[in-house]
Amino acid sequence: MIKLYTDAGLNTNLNLGVVAYVIRINDNIYKEALVHNNPDNHYLEFLALKLALKKIIEENWNNEIILIHSDSQIVIDSIDKQYSKHYQPILDDILTELTSFPSYFAKHIADKDNREAHSLVHQKMLNIRRHVDMMINSF
Repeated sequence: MIKLYTDAGLNTNLNLGVVAYVIRINDNIYKEALVHNNPDNHYLEFLALKLALKKIIEENWNNEIILIHSDSQIVIDSIDKQYSKHYQPILDDILTELTSFPSYFAKHIADKDNREAHSLVHQKMLNIRRHVDMMINSF
């Protein structure tokens, strides 16, 4: 079984977002945090899931059941309903990707249970801030 944890965060001062995911397959762990220029945190939560699913499929790891964990209620509800009023195009992409798996389960989890993905977002945000501060201070 594949366990997937996703999270996203937004730095409103810089108008930059970070998406992160943690993929656990057997004893292997794959982690990624990426910067995205999108000011919509909900969209970023969907994007984190979409990118993680894409990574799993690209690596041909999608031959097992996937258990999706997200602290975003809108993402989990949208998957369950297969409908989203404002995010249907990216939800459709996600639902299409999910057909590549034998089966899937989507579960809403508390922030405290999503520490690993959340920490990746937080660390990437700190790196962005440091980088911007260094650029500003070098002028």
